[in-house]
Amino acid sequence: MLDRQKGLAKTVIPTLIFTALIGGFLLGASPAQADEVTKTFSISGRAKMHIQTDDGAVRVSTGDIKQVEIRVEYSGYKLDRDLRVSTTQNGDSVDVVAKTTSGSWFSFGVRHSSLRVEVHMPKDADLEVTSGDGGVEVDAINGSLNVHTGDGHITVQGARGDMHLRAGDGHIEGRDLDGTLEATTGDGHINVTGRFDSLNLRSGDGSVTARALAGSKVQPSWTIHTGDGSVDLEIPGELQANLEASTHDGHISMGIQVTVEGSFSSSRVQGKINGGGGQVSIHTGDGSIHLSKT
Repeated sequence: MLDRQKGLAKTVIPTLIFTALIGGFLLGASPAQADEVTKTFSISGRAKMHIQTDDGAVRVSTGDIKQVEIRVEYSGYKLDRDLRVSTTQNGDSVDVVAKTTSGSWFSFGVRHSSLRVEVHMPKDADLEVTSGDGGVEVDAINGSLNVHTGDGHITVQGARGDMHLRAGDGHIEGRDLDGTLEATTGDGHINVTGRFDSLNLRSGDGSVTARALAGSKVQPSWTIHTGDGSVDLEIPGELQANLEASTHDGHISMGIQVTVEGSFSSSRVQGKINGGGGQVSIHTGDGSIHLSKT
């Protein structure tokens, strides 16, 4: 009887130890409380904002203000150990950098960490954003806009000026835009609406939808290209352009009048819109092309 009790004790004690260890790991796996770094800079002239992060989302909003308000929210990192945040100002130029290093904690091989950069800044400004891994959202800015993310979506609304958007892996959305736009993604769809002058849209793998509003001009050219996906382009009725459209595996349908010049087939069209003008080139490797009036 005594030997049997000893055997049970040997079984129960390791089980209790294992249960306690599991409980400890589960407690450690609970979400970490978020911390933040905040900073405000006064601006006297035209703001020039630079934001850089290697592993975090970025959100930029604007207003009729004369200052830049920065908020970096993080959890699962230790500031100045595995997360470095710097905010600097040189005249009207402001830089914020939020970069991570190795050493953030794990639980059962799952990383419980997050990083987000939020900026509220003047509407009339130039903005540059670089994110290694994270989505970028920008609202209502008048000026030069450059956004690059290695892995994440890009959403821009109400931008006016010269716009360059590039995503390594993620979709690109743009609404109420005005000016020149270059948008490129390696893998993801592109969907933009606005009044455009120069327009350059490229997706390695994804559909492209562009709605050009009244007042749009082809200055000097428009290029829409996707390796695998459909293209849907809406243009105002008064737009003047030379058109060249082709698809390797798909068909072309047109809801606009085109004076055909050169080749014409269900997969290739070349001609003039409203007497011709700047060059509009559309190509998809695998997908259909549809042109219509806005």
